[in-house]
Amino acid sequence: MAAKTRASKGLVSVKVTEEGLDEATNAILSLSSRKSRRRAMKLATFAAADALKDYHMRKGAALWENRSLPTHGPGRKKTQWWRQVATGWNTGRVTYRTGQIDNSTIGLSHKVTGGTIRAKRVRFLTIPIIPQAHGLTARVYARTFAPLFAIKGVLAQHDGDGIKPVFALKRQVKQRPWKGALPKEAEYVGPFEKTLLDELEKDFMADP
Repeated sequence: MAAKTRASKGLVSVKVTEEGLDEATNAILSLSSRKSRRRAMKLATFAAADALKDYHMRKGAALWENRSLPTHGPGRKKTQWWRQVATGWNTGRVTYRTGQIDNSTIGLSHKVTGGTIRAKRVRFLTIPIIPQAHGLTARVYARTFAPLFAIKGVLAQHDGDGIKPVFALKRQVKQRPWKGALPKEAEYVGPFEKTLLDELEKDFMADP
């Protein structure tokens, strides 16, 4: 089997196809009806989706942590975003030849492909630069902790007799693809192929 990954407009799609199968497997597929193949493909796609979910559940929050960032430290609260990624895998379009698994968790597509995030409906992106601001918008932070004001490229708060920067103001930020954002193909293509063949073999065994 072969897998193709596409990530755009907030959606990550993994499509598994029949390409690259050995002769024996191709023979089994050629002898199966389209109806049987589609049913087997559907179950195989579920198996691949479960494998992707299991990967992200096992890796947990640690997969996405970068401890060199200034948002790590006392006062940081976990957002559980990793759990949204893990549970966000669902089967998409399935045919008698392909199976698709989709994940629309906000932010995942940029983790997979990297790219530039630009401010659209506002002038600036607000990038947290202290642990307490992790996972919060500037509006929520201001309501929860302290009023914010703009100064020299940041949103800051009064801190005793001084000023404490809380969010950096950026017109855009560039992200590199995140290492391990998706597992190696074998981790989900393997279960896909095994389930597909097991289901098709059941049909042959059931024949009189």
